[in-house]
Amino acid sequence: MSTAYYAVFHALANSNVDCLIGPPTDPLLEHAWHRVRRGLDHNQTRRNLEQDRHRFSPPVQKFIAAFAGLQDARHVADYDARRQFTVTETHSWIDRAEDAITSFMGVALNERRAVTAQALIRRRAN
Repeated sequence: MSTAYYAVFHALANSNVDCLIGPPTDPLLEHAWHRVRRGLDHNQTRRNLEQDRHRFSPPVQKFIAAFAGLQDARHVADYDARRQFTVTETHSWIDRAEDAITSFMGVALNERRAVTAQALIRRRAN
């Protein structure tokens, strides 16, 4: 379960660096690349993505739903020793993660840039 969640999480982190930095071609960009790549906080990212998710296309909404669902499933798998996932359940979550990543990476670059901003920057109250 953790691997499926982290696949989605790292797909988002990789998309963020692609959108903001691109390939790190010198030491300054290398530092920035790592900072952006490591800049995601799991819970804050989830809250940020779930806010205003209706603004995004269906593939991005599916990615956000998979991110949240997989995060919940990972927490249960990692912290509830009484809960055991069946092989079928686990394969279903893996399939969901793969489908969400593929759909997300297929959206237009401008939308992925908007997702980057949504994921990394906390919304402030007016």
